[in-house]
Formats: sequence, structure tokens, C-alpha cells
Amino acid sequence: MNEPLDSRQLKAFVLLAKTGSYTETAKQLYVTHSAISHSMRALEQQVGCRLLSKLGKKAILTEAGEALQHHAFRALDEMRQARHTLVELNKWGTRRLRLAADTIFLSNFLAPVLLKFHKEFPGALLQIKSCGDNEPVGLLENNHADVVLAEKPPAGDTVEFIPLLADRYHLVVSSEHPLAAQKKASRDDLGKHPCFLLRDSSLGRKQLDQFLAHRDISLNIGGEIESMEAVKDFVKHTPAMGFLPGWGVAAELKNQSFITLPLGRKPFERTWGFLHSRSRPMSHTESTLLKLCRKRVAELG
Repeated sequence: MNEPLDSRQLKAFVLLAKTGSYTETAKQLYVTHSAISHSMRALEQQVGCRLLSKLGKKAILTEAGEALQHHAFRALDEMRQARHTLVELNKWGTRRLRLAADTIFLSNFLAPVLLKFHKEFPGALLQIKSCGDNEPVGLLENNHADVVLAEKPPAGDTVEFIPLLADRYHLVVSSEHPLAAQKKASRDDLGKHPCFLLRDSSLGRKQLDQFLAHRDISLNIGGEIESMEAVKDFVKHTPAMGFLPGWGVAAELKNQSFITLPLGRKPFERTWGFLHSRSRPMSHTESTLLKLCRKRVAELG
């Protein structure tokens, strides 16, 4: 009584309830009359009660049969929907993609990438979130994300890291800033002007603090902002400094509207990339996202 019911028996039962004819049911299911009769007797034995009776030559439902019919309709409909869902998921571009990204990537790097991705896969369901303070590797291991764009994690066996860019950060000021004419700025000079940072994960901020502390540099932090363009606007229009990744200020450094202030021989560097689980191959949509990210890196120079 507690075992699941056979879906083929349920299908035959529902069709028999509709047609009222063993012969017609057998014809529509391409089986024999005796096969339907045997299937219905087996179903009645399994549920422990009569489901069908006869009214003349027509098969009709008992009260128990009517109750089963209600549940059988729902069960078969759920199975049809499950099949449809799986068929759709097997079509290119109609599957879910769960992407987690470091805040810096999410707010500044990914927008044009995702626009191109959507044009290639308009039927894909995109679920995008910030890593926040979550460990990127943990998001993959716990099946909370399909792919992650983040800083290179410690070496491990469960996750593959595909580098996208190794980038150094720059302490930048506008070309009209008082410190721009100097070839180098003292530690005191660096502390006199507000410095705006990109909002980062707790790990990223900890790494920056350690980098600055090791060089005995104390910046006057004016704020942490998720938008790179907003940080650059502060640099362009105020006496503020900005501490930004090279890919974010490549154009300004090239046209010399921004000037880099040196922070010592060894710069603050971070390697960003694409993480996915080694336990399964990348899907077509994930591979396409990686390709588009690489194009974005090339565009940024």
C-alpha cells in the first residue's frame, strides 16, 4: 500500500475513466484488451480496493476510483511538466545560470558582459548575486552558484581557477591635483587628502590594509563606493585620491587625465578569474560567459 503507483497503470486508468471502454483504451495505448484488464486488476490489488465497476458494457468509477482519478490527473500532469522542463533545459540557451561575483566585478566589469550574454541566450534564467563575505569556493562546493568571478583562492582540489587578469592597483589623482606635479608624495602628503576606495569584500579590504600597514602608509579614507565611475568622479572634480584597479583607470592613465602616485617598488596586485567546480564540465552557457569575460578584459586593455 505504501509503494508508489505505476505511472503506466495510472495512465491507462485515467484514459479508461475517460473512454469507459477497455477496447478503446487498449486501442489508444496500442496494447491488447487483456493487457488493460490485467493492468487494472493489478492496480486494484495494489491499492486494496475496487476502482472500477460495469454499467452495461461501460466501465465506470467507484467512489474510490473517483478519488484516485483526482490524484492521478495531478500526478500525470506533474510528470508531463517535469518532462517538458527537462526538454527545455537540454536546449542551448534555455537553462539557468547562477553567477556569483566579487562586488568590484559585479558593479563595474560585468554589465556589458551580461548584456552580450543575454543577446546570445535570451531564454536563459540569470541569477546573479554578490559574493559578499561568502567564500567563493564555498559557494561552489555548497551548490549555491554555478560559476564565480572572484580573486584567486588558495589552491585546492575541488575548484578550478581560470585567470582572467592579473592587475595592479593605482593610487590616482587628477592631472590638476597639487600632488600630480611631484614625482613622488610623502606619507604625510598622502594623509592630507581624502582617498576613495571601491567597496570590497572583507578579505580584499584586509589585504589592502595589510599592504598599507607594511609600508607604514595611512590613507585618509573618504569613503567606500560600489561604483567605479563615482570614485573616478570624485578624483576628477575634487582634490580627492582614488585607489583603483588598473583596468578601471586604463583610459585615464593613457590620456594622462589621471596621474599615479607611487606607493613603493612592489605594487598592490590581485589576480581575478573564473571559478567553477571540478566535479562537472562547464556547460555551453558557462563557457560562453567565460569567452565574453575574456573579450571584456581585451577591451579594457
